[in-house]
Amino acid sequence: MERRSTLIPEAPLHRRGYWEARPGDVVGRREFLFVDVRPERDLVGDLGHIHGVTLTPSSIVHEQGLTGIDAHMPVVLVCGNGRTSADCAEALVSKHGFRDVYLLVGGMIRWNAEGRPIAKKPTWTPR
Repeated sequence: MERRSTLIPEAPLHRRGYWEARPGDVVGRREFLFVDVRPERDLVGDLGHIHGVTLTPSSIVHEQGLTGIDAHMPVVLVCGNGRTSADCAEALVSKHGFRDVYLLVGGMIRWNAEGRPIAKKPTWTPR
């Protein structure tokens, strides 16, 4: 029997072990920890960032995971287009034991294209 997400039942499970979420699946949902893995300078650039995200660079996610965060916490990983956060999602699942990891498919490019709310001034929490 295939594993299903309890938070987003329609989210497909990627073969690398994380769920694929669309912006509409997660916008405004407080049960998720949103983690942006881009460099800090990108969060104030043209694409902006999701208000209140946690900023954790991709190198830290790969090497250390999300220290201090319970591995059962539902996490949505965000980057510019979804590629870097996909690699981070795989690392969280395979190396760091996280189970409820979601990739924001299309990243901030898709988030913006769908007209979702963004911030361009710092609203993030650094890790």
